[in-house]
Amino acid sequence: MLKFINNVIKSFTNHKNHILNLFSGDQDSVTPLTGTRTLVHRLAKGLELKTTVPYRVWFEEKQVAGWTQVYGDVLSFATISGAGHEAPITQPERSLLLFSSFVGGKPLP
Repeated sequence: MLKFINNVIKSFTNHKNHILNLFSGDQDSVTPLTGTRTLVHRLAKGLELKTTVPYRVWFEEKQVAGWTQVYGDVLSFATISGAGHEAPITQPERSLLLFSSFVGGKPLP
């Protein structure tokens, strides 16, 4: 399955598309963020992408909103602090900020 995902991502990146791979709520009991972060790291390794933004905190209105890491200029991973499995329901403002930043081609605050 990981090989299939790598091939799909390679086809996207060949066209210079940016991919927000995955994000996780840090209180998600269904899909723990450690598993998601490991998957993203393995994908980046398979795509031979180097870390361009190290694992760092991002903010919403001077409060820690989560953590993020970027690989190359096409693949990123983010956590949303205080969010559960359905992050947009449990943390709508932070989820919107994350999504808006991605769609607008901006780094996280």
